[in-house]
Amino acid sequence: MRSASNILRFFVFVSVVFLLVNESLGKENEKFTKPALIEFKSDISLRSFEYFKRKLAAAKKLGADLIVVEFNSPGGLLDESLQIAEMLRDVKWARTIAFIPNRALSGAALGSLGCDEIVMGQNGRIGDAGIIFLDERFSFRYAPEKYMSDLVRRARDLSELYGRPPAIAEAMIDMDTIVFQNRNDRTKFETRRAVNSGYPNRQTQARVDERIAIKKKLDEKEWELVSESDEGRFLEVNGPRAVELGLAERIASDRAELKELFGLNNEFKIYKETATDVAIHWLNHPLVTALLFIIGGIAIYLEFTAPGIGVGALIAGLCFALFFWSHFLGGTAGWLEVILFICGIAFLAMELFVIPGFGVAGIAGIVLMGVSVLMASQNFIIPQNPFQTAELQTNLLVMAGSGIAFLAGAFFLGKYMGYLPVVSSLMLAPPSSSTVEASKAPEKGVTAAHPIVAVGDWGVAESILRPAGKARFGERTVDVVADGSYIEADKQVKVVEISGNRVLVVRV
Repeated sequence: MRSASNILRFFVFVSVVFLLVNESLGKENEKFTKPALIEFKSDISLRSFEYFKRKLAAAKKLGADLIVVEFNSPGGLLDESLQIAEMLRDVKWARTIAFIPNRALSGAALGSLGCDEIVMGQNGRIGDAGIIFLDERFSFRYAPEKYMSDLVRRARDLSELYGRPPAIAEAMIDMDTIVFQNRNDRTKFETRRAVNSGYPNRQTQARVDERIAIKKKLDEKEWELVSESDEGRFLEVNGPRAVELGLAERIASDRAELKELFGLNNEFKIYKETATDVAIHWLNHPLVTALLFIIGGIAIYLEFTAPGIGVGALIAGLCFALFFWSHFLGGTAGWLEVILFICGIAFLAMELFVIPGFGVAGIAGIVLMGVSVLMASQNFIIPQNPFQTAELQTNLLVMAGSGIAFLAGAFFLGKYMGYLPVVSSLMLAPPSSSTVEASKAPEKGVTAAHPIVAVGDWGVAESILRPAGKARFGERTVDVVADGSYIEADKQVKVVEISGNRVLVVRV
């Protein structure tokens, strides 16, 4: 009986050990059926971050079980870099791999820390994540300790989460951190602080040769210096060295070797920049934005000078739709900006067609449109740092320049509209004198499709002219445009100029 009990215990023990070993090996030899690869080949900015979000969402929708982010980036904005790292950290529906065949520096190095595994190319580089900022004199400087503390904490937490040495992550960010590796246990690291920093904005009066001093020295027989973290340097290592220090897990030279490394039988679903992504990038450029404003504004002006929904309204609608679409996907615009812009147009329409004169509604409409465009061009309201101040100045300059260019274009078109080859071809030619005489006496029972008037004719405004509207000349109603301020309904008007189908009148 005791023998049978011992045998049963033995089998239970063997089963438990088998399950534990099988579970650990299962993670190592996990089979992936839907691998996806996201190319990240640009600076890290708000727009590239939105690009990454779109591609990651597409991979999730596909049902990918392995996400490879192929970094080839010099880094970029700090907040967006940390958001990329934390988005990858929070992916629970797939295994995440940071593949660095070439370089992942600064913010890209921080982003890669959020992946389950880092795979380096033989010549790949990772590190050099020191923070720089633009001071009040618009000069680049290294950030002081106050700004680095939170970043170091978050980088160390990401490293510890995946079993990477947090000391190495800290040395990538802080040039004051000097790292030592245990000669007997290569997984153990110790950090020490340099007495004086190499940061230009944190110099002390100590002698330069004292900067390499260490507050507390370690036994050189047991500990050796990680040379890449020596005083005054942000740690940066290549692929083999990253694996040696435990910062990366494996080496792969290219995608084919990466597939072989993970035993993939299926091809990667590649997510890279498409024509849409390129269009979003260029439509967010300040010069292209200014061009959209100028074309849209002039198109609206042409539409007001020729009443009715026509080519001008369509072109203006297309320009402003492209602006908000590109900035919506670029991460700076939202529904609030679109609603404010539509409200601004509604206020202007009320001012032009309902409320006499030009007052509160018109001014409010212009302000709403301007505020919505400014808000859609940036992801902040009040600038908090020199970078945002510079961006605000650029956006205001674009808006001011666009406004001046629009006024100049509107003046030019108003004066020479009937003589421009392209524009004049879209308008009716002025009638000859014989046509005018014939049109004044139509045959009995025949109604003219578009009654014609002559310069000098008098009539009565049927609607408020601000500046476009309708006027009655005898029994005929004509679309007219007032020259100058608005004209109230039932006031006498006189035709002073005819240019194509544009009839210009003044109040008598």
